Amino acid sequence: MRFQPTANVLGVAGFTLAAMISANAFGQNQATNYGPPATSYISEAAKYPDAATKPTPRTADGHPDLSGVWHHYFGALVAQVGNNSFALDAGKLFGGGASKGGPVIKAMPDPAPAYKPEYVAKVKMLNENQVKEDGALHCRPPGVPRVGPPQQIVMTPKQAVFLYADITGNYWRVVQLDGRGHNNDPDLEAMPTGDSIGHWEGDTLVVDVTRLSDDTWLGDNGLMHSNKLHVIERLKRVGDTIQYQMTAEDPQVLAKPWTITRTLTLQSDTLQEAAVCVDNDAGHLVNLEHHDNGR
Repeated sequence: MRFQPTANVLGVAGFTLAAMISANAFGQNQATNYGPPATSYISEAAKYPDAATKPTPRTADGHPDLSGVWHHYFGALVAQVGNNSFALDAGKLFGGGASKGGPVIKAMPDPAPAYKPEYVAKVKMLNENQVKEDGALHCRPPGVPRVGPPQQIVMTPKQAVFLYADITGNYWRVVQLDGRGHNNDPDLEAMPTGDSIGHWEGDTLVVDVTRLSDDTWLGDNGLMHSNKLHVIERLKRVGDTIQYQMTAEDPQVLAKPWTITRTLTLQSDTLQEAAVCVDNDAGHLVNLEHHDNGR
């Protein structure tokens, strides 16, 4: 994807302008890639190497306290290293990095969802036409699970509030912890963030998400889903980390459940509100090239 230099790289939808960065990233002679998301979590963890050894705080009811800022979305340069791993130039974030003689942080790519044979061609078509078909490239909500793990969590005895400052805007989810079930009113519309209820299994918060609209994707590269999507998130605090797991089940289009994991690290600063998303790129597309999103 190539663009006229009129969009603001930091002005949200203008993020795709980052594709103009040189392919010789960090002095390596290979094409750049902007993903997978795991690299950004690893770079945050590198700032707090002893986080998992800290005491695990608990709320008055004895459950682990998940409150805190756990991640910041940021656009950072990620390059492919070989066929099965990626590296993030931490210098783009922390002033060092391989381009300045500092470390390159590596991560394995996420496993790809397994689609039923009859949907493989559709995923391929959406991938090839992502710049036109992907709502998240045009300021529409990424939805669950694509928005990723919560960036900030606010715990109360009966609710957990998940906050996100995303490249497409600011989002929030309320996870009900009072024992209620899903609201199955047939007149309620599906939503990008769905309907979330939670319960505790030991020290793990299990979040069950239904009523997800089918106009979002599971991730980049055409990873569509149907309105049968059901997401289960598991969050377990260990010291100043959260072990996060997301499993997406979609019996209509997926051949089997798709699971990804992240390690979140408690951050010492605040979550900054994202800028308003303005679609500055749609009128400047030259071709259908696109890159992965570092969400």
